[in-house]
Amino acid sequence: MAKETKEMKLNILGDLIADIGMRLQKFPVQARDIHRLSYMEVGPGGACNVAIMAARFGVPVGALGEVGDDGFGLVVREGLRREGVDIAQFLVSPEAHTPVAGVIVDQDSEPGYLGYPGSLQHRSLLPAWKAAIENGQAFFADGWAEYPESPALILAGFEAARAAGVTTFFDPGPGNPDMDNGWHLQAIAMSNVVLMNRREALRLTGLGDDEAVVKALQEIGAELILLKRGELGLLAARGDERVQAPGLDVEAKDATGAGDSVAGAMIYGVLHGLPLQKLAALGNATGAAKVQNIGTGHNMPTLQQIAALLQANGDDPSLHLPQH
Repeated sequence: MAKETKEMKLNILGDLIADIGMRLQKFPVQARDIHRLSYMEVGPGGACNVAIMAARFGVPVGALGEVGDDGFGLVVREGLRREGVDIAQFLVSPEAHTPVAGVIVDQDSEPGYLGYPGSLQHRSLLPAWKAAIENGQAFFADGWAEYPESPALILAGFEAARAAGVTTFFDPGPGNPDMDNGWHLQAIAMSNVVLMNRREALRLTGLGDDEAVVKALQEIGAELILLKRGELGLLAARGDERVQAPGLDVEAKDATGAGDSVAGAMIYGVLHGLPLQKLAALGNATGAAKVQNIGTGHNMPTLQQIAALLQANGDDPSLHLPQH
């Protein structure tokens, strides 16, 4: 099938979960203590954040995965539908329970996570999901694995995408501490675009120097690398080209989902052929816009927020953002 006739620009596989976002004054939370929350919201989370962000950039997005026929599953499905994400291939299993992350953010804007894996039933790549991936223009997955079978599922998605000439994106994230995350290196080898922060880079490469990390990831197979450096901004690398986007001076209220917002921006930018300098500036502004918003899901940044940050830092938003 010719690339221009493909149905869906981006398909996202797995980690489509619900988030319970909470904000409290400080950690630790001790048993029998009573803590007042200043914020609480239930909404779509995990890779749903990437789907929502990409959709806000105007990228057609399809969700490939499963939820239970429960309240949390309804939150995920309706949340994605509200943001314009196609859930036609999203399975609802009556006997399953939807995975949920409890995200607790303290006054310093740093999150702690409480993970409930749920009990999803479909743990291999279904034919309908494979067909959707092959007919897409881009494929994204992250490195979170709820179950022992999850790595094989995600890697099968990457294999299908690569065989069909689909542009692939991978963000390893922190991984699951309860299992071997060595499969992340296999995913990187099959990814055109790899996004990660310095802590993740150290875990995967054993290297602390940014340039050494870039070269190591290139040797594994990544073509475009975006290294997220927190307050120091971003480093984007492709071949011998390096671009640094310095951190922006914003009030950080909640770092949760900042990396997901950057992933959504990068998917848009790569699919629309933005040069490396503009990719870095766009990702930087998008992440900075997110940390000013409390919560995830529907609280991902708007294009207006991103445009305001670009403009405030000397960039022309019309050269980075979709024009309607």
